[in-house]
Amino acid sequence: MERCDPERPRHEFTVASAAEAVPSARRQVAVVVGKLGFSVSEEMLETVELLASEVIANAVLYSDAPCDVTVTRIDERLRVEVTDIAPSLPSVVEAGPNDECGRGLLLVDALADAWGVQPEPPGKTTWFEIAPESLTENLRHDSTCAQSSGAAAMRRTDRQDGIEPQAKSRTPSVQAGAEERQRAA
Repeated sequence: MERCDPERPRHEFTVASAAEAVPSARRQVAVVVGKLGFSVSEEMLETVELLASEVIANAVLYSDAPCDVTVTRIDERLRVEVTDIAPSLPSVVEAGPNDECGRGLLLVDALADAWGVQPEPPGKTTWFEIAPESLTENLRHDSTCAQSSGAAAMRRTDRQDGIEPQAKSRTPSVQAGAEERQRAA
């Protein structure tokens, strides 16, 4: 069931704890993008669906419980949040060529303008943001660190340029895989 606050451009719905629920949830996210007033290309819509699918699938798979999805318009940015009850924080891992799993957060890391994880007892919220112009203009060349909801995050162009985030949050969060890449270097 969808819940919408008319005062704020935000839509929320719950996804059942079954892998079969993920395709329907990703389509619902795409519908909400239109309801929020974004004029988006087919490419952007496909990217949003892919990223939502990956984050929602992780929540369903690792929590074995329903998850809540919130789709919000923040100025000209789209933010998708997935809240689950699993306390473990996800991390970007390098999947081998024959691995069937392990690429979801790599995709989020590569395609989202910013993303992160915010612990919220008993679980967490994994989120990503994307701006419609970021896909139509390709990658922007700014190196601004994104700060959202008090969690440290990085913009896509910062990750490509190897720029570290300028500020860290006082609350624990996953920082778009930057720490894993630093340890591997």
